[in-house]
Amino acid sequence: MQTKYFRINKQEYCHITDDTVFIINTKEVVRVPLEHELGEGWGVMSILNYLLFAFLFFYSAIAITFYGVNFFKHPINYGALFLLLISFIRIKEGFQSCRTPTISRNKIRSVYFKTPAFSFPRLVIYFEGPEAKIVRKIIPILYKKEALPILQEVGLLKAPLPLP
Repeated sequence: MQTKYFRINKQEYCHITDDTVFIINTKEVVRVPLEHELGEGWGVMSILNYLLFAFLFFYSAIAITFYGVNFFKHPINYGALFLLLISFIRIKEGFQSCRTPTISRNKIRSVYFKTPAFSFPRLVIYFEGPEAKIVRKIIPILYKKEALPILQEVGLLKAPLPLP
């Protein structure tokens, strides 16, 4: 099978063919993963996020009840509130994103390449999911200079983006 690919992290590659976009852990394609095939890693991370959020929420609730107005005099409480916010954002992102390893190219509605200031570049793909809902898949990109030419060559990104 002829594919174009780029690295998304140290162990995984994003392969692009004429009809699918999929993520596997090898350069050579031995099989295309099923559309709704998920690994166990996403479930473990979700449970850890939920547990951290619940622990920090109950800690904050008990600390506010115990300290009252003096809650903000203790610096550890600022850290707890900050971590509570971060865990909430991670849980929200988990609900809004899809974890499927395979996307059919005819279901793709739009593709955006985002380069945050303090993070790795990301490829955000909006596509039709189950029950004709529009869902998104966020693919982190390890090397921007490796991924951009491939994305433009296969036609996922229309306008050329400047390389730094």
